[in-house]
Amino acid sequence: MTEMNNFLQDDDFIFWRLTGDSDLETYWNRFIRENPALRPDFDRAIRLFADLRLNKSGLTDAETESLFQRIKASVAHRKRGHTLRLFVRYAAAACVALAVGFFVWRSIDSTRGSKDDLLANRLIVGENLQAEDIRLITDGSMAVFGKDVIVQVDESGTTTVREAGSERATVLETEAAKMNTLIVPYGKRSQLVLSDGTRVWLNSGSVLEFPAAFTGKSRIVNLVGEMYIEVAHDAAKPFLVQTDGFRVQVRGTKFNVSAYRDADVHSVVLVEGEVSVKNASHTETLKPNDMLTCGQNGWDKKVVDVSEYLSWKNGYIMLDHTPMNEVLRRLERYYNLSFNIGDDVSLASKTCNGKIYLSDNLDEVMEIFAFLSGTKYSRNGKTIYIKY
Repeated sequence: MTEMNNFLQDDDFIFWRLTGDSDLETYWNRFIRENPALRPDFDRAIRLFADLRLNKSGLTDAETESLFQRIKASVAHRKRGHTLRLFVRYAAAACVALAVGFFVWRSIDSTRGSKDDLLANRLIVGENLQAEDIRLITDGSMAVFGKDVIVQVDESGTTTVREAGSERATVLETEAAKMNTLIVPYGKRSQLVLSDGTRVWLNSGSVLEFPAAFTGKSRIVNLVGEMYIEVAHDAAKPFLVQTDGFRVQVRGTKFNVSAYRDADVHSVVLVEGEVSVKNASHTETLKPNDMLTCGQNGWDKKVVDVSEYLSWKNGYIMLDHTPMNEVLRRLERYYNLSFNIGDDVSLASKTCNGKIYLSDNLDEVMEIFAFLSGTKYSRNGKTIYIKY
């Protein structure tokens, strides 16, 4: 088990982290002293194991017994029956860990102010979301960026773009009345400061259309995907966020909007202030900590812990009893993958709690997913096969 990255697949390591067994504590302390080159991977595996848990409904009794027997066989040479029994309780209660990386989707186009514009822009946006680079389309020209960007638009409409880790700035001059389109593909995120001081965090696989300057009676942006936004207050000029399914109207507030094209449910989560959410037939007013979801079954409003829905902008995702098949769906969105799940693989009954850290290491993510779900995986290009 001395190969790098194999700690999380080692029965004794898992058992030790779950139970704190004293014999294994001695064993692993000696092991790492004798193999100091593995210390970074060893410490990292411990951190990963602490970050994410499979809840107790994630393992059936049969699966728990199978896992118990596997570990029991691997440590049969040690006499610790009482701790093995303790492990069954830990496994059934769900203590498995790890750091994953992720989020996003496969949307294909941007939202324009009119249906004609939307259709005209469908191809270019869809093509760019399949690319690896961020695109900023301004007044007929397009700038390309390989890393996450921070975009600043001043009151005159001048747009300044800085890539992550770079002091070099790209400056674009645009007419105030013209609309800009920021396309953030899979695996990227960006920040944006609009001309009125409104701050936007744009998630992966998202498209935001915004004017160089707000010159009309209202401030309007169009969104496909997900963003967190802190709207600058302006009592005379309401701020409107338009998506395919609804429109959010505010004057100054903080909220999250998720409106991916391939998602069954879209949502608005309010952090501060008050917003009005409207479509052709319905209107809802939200107060802080309210979440409104919109789907085929209609609209639903409830009070939530808003931190769960904002954590993505800080580099991780919070999960709360999330089905493992939903985790796969999010991985599919984020990495632009296709999953082929074996007919005998059932993931719907397994759920996950904790933090999932955003990362670019797909193999690490899939190894962790396979470990959590009790499956194996193989890769063939953009297709990943899941089996027992």
